[in-house]
Amino acid sequence: MQDPVPSLREISASYDQRFAQGDFRESDGFYRWVLKRLAPTPQNALLDISCGEGHLLRWASRLYHLETWGLDLSTVALEISGQNAPEARLARCDGTALPFPDKTFDYITNLGSLEHYVDIPQGIREMARVLKPEGRAAILLPNSYYLADIVWLVCRTGYGPSHQQTLERFATFGEWKDMLEEGGIEVVRTHAHNFRFPLNRSDWRWYQRRPRRFLNLLIAPFTPLHLSYCFLFIGKKR
Repeated sequence: MQDPVPSLREISASYDQRFAQGDFRESDGFYRWVLKRLAPTPQNALLDISCGEGHLLRWASRLYHLETWGLDLSTVALEISGQNAPEARLARCDGTALPFPDKTFDYITNLGSLEHYVDIPQGIREMARVLKPEGRAAILLPNSYYLADIVWLVCRTGYGPSHQQTLERFATFGEWKDMLEEGGIEVVRTHAHNFRFPLNRSDWRWYQRRPRRFLNLLIAPFTPLHLSYCFLFIGKKR
């Protein structure tokens, strides 16, 4: 039996609670890896939709001197973003109704968030709408057939993957790609995300708090693209 879809108010409240508990983020190496694959040109505008704690915004400004904008449904997340990325322009907003004109941004990022939207196709259409014709998008989405989950979760318990969030969906590489392109984002490259090797002390501390992730990192070289943990889709407006 399918669970009822939660309301935006319920989703917002759940993320406020989760962000208030702290450390709801990826490693610094992850955000730098995403930006390198996006390859932005300095001084252009980047919109991070569902920006969370603002760590990608911080690195986008520090490494590439981009004009940064961040949106999130969680008030607590935006408060933290303001501390981590004080130069960014922030607003509370649902990712399926962006408050910008068409063709506004050179770059758009959405990292591990689209799968939690009430209306995923509408979220994709909104990204395509505000992206400039020559712009690029980086969208991270989770795999329903991650190799480690198949071996350690599905085989042992009979249950599929879960990221312990209020509303979440998983799909295969091809299913996500088709969905993005139907919504107006043409996929030009795809990269496997199986966690990033630590680059600094902050990254090492991140793994110390998540020792299981380090085990996932060790099997990364042997994981085929279609069995990866997540897919980073680099796309452009169709």
